[in-house]
Amino acid sequence: MRIFGSFSLVLALAVCAQAQSLKVGVQLPLTGERSDVGALMKNALQMAADKVNASSKGPKWELVFSDDESTTDGATKALDKLVKDRQVIAIVGEINSPLVMASAPVVDKEGVPYITGGSSPRTTAASPWIFRAGASDTLLTGFIAQYIVDELKIKSIAILHDKTGIHNQRAGMLVDALKSKYSLDPAVNETWSPGDKDFSAQLAKVKASGAQTIVAMGETPEGGAFFKSVKASGLKVQVVAHRDFGVKPVFDEAGAAVDGALIVTEFAPALMPRATQDWVAAYTKQFGSAPNVIAAQYYDSLLLLAEAAKSGMNRAGVKAGLEKIRTFPGVMADYTFDAGRNGVHRFFVARVAGGKLTLVKTLAE
Repeated sequence: MRIFGSFSLVLALAVCAQAQSLKVGVQLPLTGERSDVGALMKNALQMAADKVNASSKGPKWELVFSDDESTTDGATKALDKLVKDRQVIAIVGEINSPLVMASAPVVDKEGVPYITGGSSPRTTAASPWIFRAGASDTLLTGFIAQYIVDELKIKSIAILHDKTGIHNQRAGMLVDALKSKYSLDPAVNETWSPGDKDFSAQLAKVKASGAQTIVAMGETPEGGAFFKSVKASGLKVQVVAHRDFGVKPVFDEAGAAVDGALIVTEFAPALMPRATQDWVAAYTKQFGSAPNVIAAQYYDSLLLLAEAAKSGMNRAGVKAGLEKIRTFPGVMADYTFDAGRNGVHRFFVARVAGGKLTLVKTLAE
């Protein structure tokens, strides 16, 4: 009798402990070529979990990390491991679109809410369970086309971009946006290879075309050299660049050569509310470096899941809760998930001067 009573007590305590915690699976690259991205995701999510757990009297949130090793095969294995635990009520998933796409069949089969920071429209289209803690590239490229044609009154446009991955895809979407809405073809559409530092050949084609603006899309390490190349070429054109060229390392390398460029970005703390700036300061103090858009997206992802769980502390309840969210305040944006499960619906256009951004216009749906 005493043994049975002890067993019952242990079982009751175990059930109670389960009720006091909610598990979120995290599929991320802790090793491999993208481990630096995984570190950003992990830091931001742990910071968010600490905030939610400190401020809530309800169940505590437990993060369960699963390394996808920066590979497609690793992504599916990492996700399989997480979803088999029925106590995992949601997944904070990959930011790399091919890995999200590889994960979509498992997400769909298991019926588990999955939040990604990836911007490719293909990802949320792959499953009704996938939500985007960010803005779609469809919105980005549509806004760039709209701003150049309607605001700058420019119709002669050169598009220069990294020929690989997401930048190549964005360039293609920009071409489509210009064609479908304005019946315009780019005067120049040229690529460079990852890591290139010499852009003279591409810029010579821009000069010959007479284009009035250059849209530049590439990785941050290419940005400084790109702006210096534009300056050295003598071109008097308006450069419009995506967010990866609108960060401090680019400004530091480019110096005065970047002055006058316009940056289109959804995350620029200097242009955002005090709450976001305070979060940036806290993150920097805790981790020793400033957060970028990836950290902001993944910090917000857990806050969004905590809000969604108010509709039900299970997979179906969290999905329903995410669909109901309206103007939820995050550090990157106020989130509302639309019919395509996109959470962010605005971009900033900012001008660079003296290594700083000044807001020119907010573009919003």
